[in-house]
Amino acid sequence: MDIRDDCPHKDDENITHINRGNLTELLKHHFKCEITGTYLHQSLVRNDICECKLEDQHWCEDEDLHINYARKNISFQTICDGFTELIPITIEGQNETDETECEQWSCKNIYTPCDGLWNCPHGEDEVGCDLSSSLNCSSDCHKCVSPDTNELICLPVKQANDGKIDCLGATDEPTLCQEKYQVNFYYNFYCINSSPYKCIGHQSLCDNGAFCDHGDDEKFCVKNRTDISIVDNICHSSYVSIRSEVEQFLCHETKYKVKQQRKYFSLDEMSKPVEDQTKNIIKPIFSNLPRMEMPHQHELRCHRGFDLRIWLNNEKNLTTNACLCPPSFYGNMCQYQNQRVSLTIKFQVVSDSWSTLFAIIISLIDDSEERTIHSYEQFTYLATRDCKIKFNIYLLYSTRPKNESKNYAIQIDIYEKISLIYRGSLLFPIIFPFLPVHRLVYIVDIPRINEDIQSCSNSQCIRGKCVKYSNNPKNGSFCQCKPGWSGRYCTIQHTCTCSSDSICIDVLANNRSVCVCPINKFGDRCLLVNTICQMDKNFTCQHGGQCIPADEYMISARKFICICPKGYIGDRCEIVDNKIILSFQKSIVLSQSIFIHFIQVINNSAPMRTTTFRTIPLTKSSLVVYWSQPFHLVFIELLNKIYYLAVIQKTYERSTIINKMINPTDRCQHINELFNGTFVQMHVLRRIKYYHLPCRNYSSNLSCFYDDLHICLCYDYGNQRLANCFDFNHNMKFECLGQSVCENAGECFQDTSDCPQRSMCICPACFYGTRCQFSSSGFGLSLDSILAYHIQPHINLIHQPNIVKICFALTTILMVAGFINGTLALITFNNKIICEVGCGLYLLGSSITTLLITILFGLKFWILVLAQMAIISNRLFLQIQCISLDFLLRICLNMDQWLNACVAIERAITIIKATHFHKDKSRKLAKLAIAILLIVIIGTSIYDPFYRRLIDEENEDDKRVWCIVTYPSSLQIFNSIIHTFHFLTPFVINLISAVILIAKKSRQRSNLQINRSFKELLKEQIRQHKHLFTAPVALVILALPRLILLFISKCMKSTNDAWLFLVGYLISFIPPMLTFLVFVLPSKFYKKQLHKSLVAYRTKIQRRLKYIKYK
Repeated sequence: MDIRDDCPHKDDENITHINRGNLTELLKHHFKCEITGTYLHQSLVRNDICECKLEDQHWCEDEDLHINYARKNISFQTICDGFTELIPITIEGQNETDETECEQWSCKNIYTPCDGLWNCPHGEDEVGCDLSSSLNCSSDCHKCVSPDTNELICLPVKQANDGKIDCLGATDEPTLCQEKYQVNFYYNFYCINSSPYKCIGHQSLCDNGAFCDHGDDEKFCVKNRTDISIVDNICHSSYVSIRSEVEQFLCHETKYKVKQQRKYFSLDEMSKPVEDQTKNIIKPIFSNLPRMEMPHQHELRCHRGFDLRIWLNNEKNLTTNACLCPPSFYGNMCQYQNQRVSLTIKFQVVSDSWSTLFAIIISLIDDSEERTIHSYEQFTYLATRDCKIKFNIYLLYSTRPKNESKNYAIQIDIYEKISLIYRGSLLFPIIFPFLPVHRLVYIVDIPRINEDIQSCSNSQCIRGKCVKYSNNPKNGSFCQCKPGWSGRYCTIQHTCTCSSDSICIDVLANNRSVCVCPINKFGDRCLLVNTICQMDKNFTCQHGGQCIPADEYMISARKFICICPKGYIGDRCEIVDNKIILSFQKSIVLSQSIFIHFIQVINNSAPMRTTTFRTIPLTKSSLVVYWSQPFHLVFIELLNKIYYLAVIQKTYERSTIINKMINPTDRCQHINELFNGTFVQMHVLRRIKYYHLPCRNYSSNLSCFYDDLHICLCYDYGNQRLANCFDFNHNMKFECLGQSVCENAGECFQDTSDCPQRSMCICPACFYGTRCQFSSSGFGLSLDSILAYHIQPHINLIHQPNIVKICFALTTILMVAGFINGTLALITFNNKIICEVGCGLYLLGSSITTLLITILFGLKFWILVLAQMAIISNRLFLQIQCISLDFLLRICLNMDQWLNACVAIERAITIIKATHFHKDKSRKLAKLAIAILLIVIIGTSIYDPFYRRLIDEENEDDKRVWCIVTYPSSLQIFNSIIHTFHFLTPFVINLISAVILIAKKSRQRSNLQINRSFKELLKEQIRQHKHLFTAPVALVILALPRLILLFISKCMKSTNDAWLFLVGYLISFIPPMLTFLVFVLPSKFYKKQLHKSLVAYRTKIQRRLKYIKYK
């Protein structure tokens, strides 16, 4: 399938003989002629020979690709324009094209007037376009030449294109000289009743030779003219000044015309291309370099080199000639080729490093023990400047000829130029080492930022470390030597000659050090200082831009480039970004996040769309967007595909402030809201021809609408309101040109498709972070995930959102209740009589954990609030609280549940053993149980602090510090099981113990009261001991929301869900704060002991006060 017969029987060119498994992949690289169904090799496409043409066509699929596109794609701009572009499509049994069913289409719109072609049936779009003649016709008349008088007349539009010739040359009946699918109109003057020439071109008019049988092409010409050559015609450009009005008119009307097959979206008749003055990209200048002309004999003498004349003695005028050879040649006349590696390389970098300057070192190495570097090249790479550049490099061997017993490879080392941080290395082995010249092409992916450099274990790396190659981490590694050492295993010592502030990474075969220089130094040893960036900031980079000296390899008129901060662009960061202030009318229901689509209208090209993403602050109904790229339209997209037209400007103006209030009338309605269901289900080719109707019917109330393929604007044209549509992909995948750093199916947005400078990630539900690398399901119902986004930095607590203030009130209530409950419970159970049995020790432990939970909960809330308000910023303190608070809260909550379960077990055992119950044994067992529980609970949760960490999240609105926990998938399952175990097991124990206790007591009473039934006694015991049921059931009900939210919701998908999660979170702290109510108040014994304890404390306090008074 490459148009060459490689097989004896030409099987390789027969599509039916190709293996079906390989055919699909093979045909991807071939061009298909849609009409004939044949496939062409790519080399046959646009080779000036038509391979697909049919006899009745005026275009060729494989040559006229723009026409081919128009034939196969529906274009709003060319619908119903009087010329058939589309190949017929069968719809419901009928052949439909772009020119069928055009009754509701307005042929006079911004795409049709004054283009020289009649797009309306009677040519209304061309009326009034010719202003060159003195004849003034009304707005409903065409100008033309009368065939009777040969004078200009006004012809009513209704008589135009009516099948009757009223004008000379049939200029009123242009279809007589047109054919279907015709693109180029050469012959536009119609000869009446003439043969063989039916239509002739304007070059045949007034040429002193009649082509028409009746002399139509000469009858209007000025007679006896002497100022025109007999070989020329009056329509020749040199005779414009001597034409009569009639001649001028007919030359204009019958001139060569081309039907524009592809028309592009525009906002008015005259597209205004954007002059983009915002790029700060320096392109290499090679084509404009002065070229020195040399005598032919010198070029031959030095072959590919330069012939130099060297003065040996100026006084005696002694000179000699020498050849300056390129790297690929050597010899006194550059007559020999060097053995070499010719490398073409292109770099790709992920979006988080687009504005990072890299130092690239490309070395030719061998596999000897010395690991000799034969030659190397070093240059800088900046994605915003070099994203489209292919670097061409020659690498030479250190010996001539090379040692063919060795294996060679290309090693690429990458450093961040400003910080000199090592990013990684790549290795590309050179296969077939016997070849004298290697031509290699690579696309290199620069390792990601913060991507762990994979180390390895190699005991032979004595004075260095073992590092894996990023492009082959499984099999490839090398010893990265310390400065002053080299060789395969860093065993060869050498003297590093690099400057002290540079990095010495290796040594060449000639014992010269390989240095990576800091940003302001250059030269082989980094001893030369470039002071260009130390000059006045007004001369270099403004507004805090990073000044970068121009690279030595880059031939440029500029000596530096600027990496601009957010908000500024330009060669020197001197241009302020556009500022768009968007406010939303109160009736508009906003989603938390919105898409902002910027549309740039480009002359003779499809509109360029760039999309960004913003989060609307919870306390605001407005949004400020800074944008550096040109744009003409701005659309706001809320969730569920709800669009609003925000900005429309025909001419782009940079560094402007646009203040826009989004009203309900700015909403773009879907065609479902404008047409009935039957219409919406129609084929798009039929449906699109009715798209002017909504704009007419809804007048100024409709600014835009959309379907599944387009977005349409409504605009005023003359005395009518029409639609103007452009293609819009509503389901576009945002991947930052395949260089996205967004994880977990996050979408990447960039500021421009051409060498972008910035990007951002939009995260799916349950994920967050600058790269969507964190999951909110990992919070484990932490207060951080629920409340943090609602707390506004640098704003007083009084002015915080309602959810924060309500949480503050509830936290205060819970803390006060917790302290009262814990203190009273502690006073009650810190009693020798009560603690004589194990149950007392369990309740004493529960009282202590209650106080701890209250203190920890209060600390958690206030530290979170103060940290998010940017009042607390100490990193070490925040790190310690992040690791400890949630972990300690979890232990205390679980411990309290288990202690309550132990109380239930103790009571059940007491009833079962009755008189055989031993207090001393119970107390010892309780002490042991408490110790075991503490060890087990801590042991089953000890992994938690190791997976907790602080992360910083920064966007245009604020900067936050998060405390997050991220478990591996296997540990996440274990964590869920442990949560379930610590919750359900105490609940089941409480329930079973209560049942046993009541059943046992009922049985005992039935043995004593024979005259009463067991059922009656059971009911009585349940009434008497209902608190034994009530306590565990109430505790479980209150703790249940925490477990439900953990397993059902999995994560907080939106901050709008915060109320639900906050209620569930706070409820889970209520059970520990009910110890006093559940265990003390229902028990007469415990209340009596509490009263005694309070009396004792009161007596002690009174004695202390008296002592202080009389002291």
